Amino acid sequence: MYFVLYSFVGFILETLYTLVTRGILISKKCFLINLLCPVYGLGAIAIVSCTRPIKQYKILTFVMGGLAATVVEYVLHFIYQEILGVSIWNYSNLPYNINGRVCLMFTVFWSILSMGLVYFIHPFVEKRMTTMPKTLFAVLLLFVGMDAMISTLLYKKFGNKQAVSLTWLISNYRNKLG
Repeated sequence: MYFVLYSFVGFILETLYTLVTRGILISKKCFLINLLCPVYGLGAIAIVSCTRPIKQYKILTFVMGGLAATVVEYVLHFIYQEILGVSIWNYSNLPYNINGRVCLMFTVFWSILSMGLVYFIHPFVEKRMTTMPKTLFAVLLLFVGMDAMISTLLYKKFGNKQAVSLTWLISNYRNKLG
């Protein structure tokens, strides 16, 4: 559930970031149906897991949170690019980047976000999650899992980040049929 929630929050953050920095509203989802950015869900889980034993040390939490999320970002980009053949983001034009997959500026952003997550957001969310019905959790997990499998197959088939856009898929098939 944390993955789904934080991936949805990531979708909102990415969409707003694009609106603010580029002045246009672009959907930044990475699944065909669900409005999710998995790098945020996995990053949040990594941040919470890695900082739990050091939570009382704020500077260490800041550093470890940023590093944990950056490692997730690097690995996920590697999987997208090398296994699925699609590039979702590219930091090659930013200073202090590693293979265009991660960069210092976004590591600092991850560190800042990790502070809010560890000290405010996750404690609040954790308390609420205990009241969630297990059947709802199971249905949601099944739905997200099926969407993830379909999205993975679409990325692999088309090698294009637009492959999870219904509009792009319909247009692509219409062009092939017509």
